[in-house]
Amino acid sequence: MPREVLQYDSLRTVLQYIEANKRLHLSQFIPSIRFAEKVVPLKIDNLQFNELGVNINSTTYQLSLYRDFHQGEEVVDPFQKENDMGGVQNDLDQFGFLVPINRTDVVPGEIVFGDVVHQNRNFTPNLQPSFPCSHQQNDERMRRYYEKHLEIYQIALMRRLEQGDPEREETPARSFHPLLVRLFTDDELLATAGPPFDCLHNNRAIPFTTLIQLTIKSKDQVERIERYPYTVKLHEAMRKLNRMMFGGRSSIVNVYTFSFRLRNVVLRIPEGLKIRVRDLWLDENMNGRLEALGNIIDESSYPLEVLTIFNAEEEEADPFSHPILTSARNLILEGFKPTDMTRLLNLRNEKVFFEYCTRARSLTVENLLSFVRNVLAARSPVGVYRSFRVQDEALGRNFLNQVAEQFNGIRRFRTARIPIGNDSILEMLYNDTLSNVLEDRPPITKWTVVMTVVAA
Repeated sequence: MPREVLQYDSLRTVLQYIEANKRLHLSQFIPSIRFAEKVVPLKIDNLQFNELGVNINSTTYQLSLYRDFHQGEEVVDPFQKENDMGGVQNDLDQFGFLVPINRTDVVPGEIVFGDVVHQNRNFTPNLQPSFPCSHQQNDERMRRYYEKHLEIYQIALMRRLEQGDPEREETPARSFHPLLVRLFTDDELLATAGPPFDCLHNNRAIPFTTLIQLTIKSKDQVERIERYPYTVKLHEAMRKLNRMMFGGRSSIVNVYTFSFRLRNVVLRIPEGLKIRVRDLWLDENMNGRLEALGNIIDESSYPLEVLTIFNAEEEEADPFSHPILTSARNLILEGFKPTDMTRLLNLRNEKVFFEYCTRARSLTVENLLSFVRNVLAARSPVGVYRSFRVQDEALGRNFLNQVAEQFNGIRRFRTARIPIGNDSILEMLYNDTLSNVLEDRPPITKWTVVMTVVAA
């Protein structure tokens, strides 16, 4: 029975309703639909680019290097563990030394953010030596450093064997040398330092073939792994992966949530890619991040539906006057509360969620009362909403008590009300929710104070 092929217009209609990851998968395996797939606007719920990966909705694509040991070669345990945990997040040279990801090879369209050019290649001894890097291969001090610590470990291991307790897991309370702490774990790490030096100085071939590994993880699906010859560096492979997914698109990619929270990174974005964002998540240095994203986020994204920013403990340039922030309908503020509360009081966004850390510089009762005064003085319109994460229930209760005392508010259980005078009322309340931080830990109670201007 002959197969029926979708006509071009019908194919375009069908593609609009296929989930983004499935569309990309179909495009790779059915070359005949690639042109149509690139033309039809792509819709993504959640998008995040990383240095060696990309998250699309609930699927993660991650690049790494896999050491495929030759038959008959002994597989060193740390190498096996590294393979099992997803591979190496660095390039490798011909001797097996680690090579930092190339961040200086940048082409048009790619985003450079933070201090990514200068690599610290000075010899810095540490208490837990890791696998040596390529630039250390001719450093005799580094080689002697590893050899000396191997001798120390061999002596320590012999002493442990003499005591008849080679599998003891606990560590001594006080050690004459800090490297004896967690002996076997660090011993395994140190054992991996030898092969690259051995291959270099004895002109031996490395005992494994290096492969590029693409790990695809999807929620509620079996992890998929693909491996390819290591013919290009990891940053070039990432560039190819992003071009395959996002390059050559003639229409704007519609993204609901776009997250950019990495520091000191190069994102291999294809030139010409434009995304329309509704919910934007940014880490500290909001102004710098928005500047870096200027060529990828389309102007039609603004005003944003939601903007989430993180305020660093060391305060940066004032982000609160930026038009992208002031025009966002919903503003979520995380991190550390600024010392100058004036900038927060003057925010005119309809809804603001203050999710600042409750351990350092947390919101006080007086801070909350200043917001009440501000709402009353400005006669804020109906719909204005302010949510504050607070330290505990006592703070919420004390706040409402002060509202009743200072503003003649009508206090009832966990709520209070103050008439504003323009046929509206300022309603205040505090409540609690349970938040699961880790699956194996008990839930944490999160306390919140809410202020809302409602019609009388």
